[in-house]
Amino acid sequence: MKKKIAMLLDSEPEWGGQHQYACTLASCMLRLNDVELVGICSNQYWRSWCRKNNVRVLSVRWPVFTERGEKYHLKWSAFSRIYSMHMTEMGKKISEEKIQAVLSAVQGVFIPNFDVKIITPVHDLMHRYEGRFPEVREHYWGREVLFSSVAKYAWCILTDSKIGKEQFKESYSKYISEGHTHIVSLPFVVSEDITTRQEEFIDVPEKYIFYPAQFWKHKNHINLIKAVKLLITDIPEIHLVLVGSEKNCRKGIERYISEHKLSDHITIKGFVSDGNITYLYRHAVGMVMPSYFGPTNIPPLEAMALGCPTAVSNKYAMPEQVGNAGLLFDPDSPEEIAACIKIMWLNESIRQEMIRKGHQIMSKWNIESFAERLQKIVNQI
Repeated sequence: MKKKIAMLLDSEPEWGGQHQYACTLASCMLRLNDVELVGICSNQYWRSWCRKNNVRVLSVRWPVFTERGEKYHLKWSAFSRIYSMHMTEMGKKISEEKIQAVLSAVQGVFIPNFDVKIITPVHDLMHRYEGRFPEVREHYWGREVLFSSVAKYAWCILTDSKIGKEQFKESYSKYISEGHTHIVSLPFVVSEDITTRQEEFIDVPEKYIFYPAQFWKHKNHINLIKAVKLLITDIPEIHLVLVGSEKNCRKGIERYISEHKLSDHITIKGFVSDGNITYLYRHAVGMVMPSYFGPTNIPPLEAMALGCPTAVSNKYAMPEQVGNAGLLFDPDSPEEIAACIKIMWLNESIRQEMIRKGHQIMSKWNIESFAERLQKIVNQI
């Protein structure tokens, strides 16, 4: 008998890595023959995806509570169970449809005490570990309530690495139900079509370093730009290409580039198509990711899959992710970032060795292994 699983799908393409992870989860769920998948969609992107893949969409929305309501649900398990199952449309639909599990494709969803197994990812707890950044500091208590509800009421929590798994246990041990809460490592992998997708030309210099990231402060664009400035004397043709949604800290970054007269060495392309991204990876000298946030990220995997040498921050699980295929640097040091760029820019033999090792690593971090791990989780339902 097939397991009936509802999948909560509410990410947008502009969300970056979180949306890509949601797409990977969704495509892998379609591979599982013993699953009857139904969708809970909140936007046109996922409604179209469901139609394309013959996934029935449920006419119901995930319940939204006030901050006070979330705290009641978190404190009073019995109240949360009765209210959630009998007073919300989602609870009624779970009973009516005989749904055995709900898989949330994204983190950041408040989980009440539904009488069903909840599976949800937790990509990062950086509000605890990197609270100096306003984008997470401002939402500290809201994230605490959300992740506490995950720890208390989710049946299975998907983390991106061993470090991510240990951080969750360390942070929410008082809520985790021993023997009933499964915390597993289900690392990021690149999308199925990343290596077969048709590249689309985008007007950039012939030789460049690439960094795809939203313009959040923790993405650390400024230190990367400082590194480029340091290299101009030795490499006059040095060039950096940046892509990402036109929001957050972009205006400040553009102002910094202008004030330091670096416009001839840095191009910002904004939000671009998947085909453009493929082109930028394949033709770049290397991808440099100075982000402070982890534990891991998707761009290093995409870069290695497409034969693009990679240099990343030496924080959290990022060194583990790239293994011996990537260069590591202290994200607080423009000098170290510049040294890594210089190696990739000037030493073609090292670049080729990085590409070869990157392909070896990607043979392990692939969609097949992701689907196999997901199957094992589903088998336990």
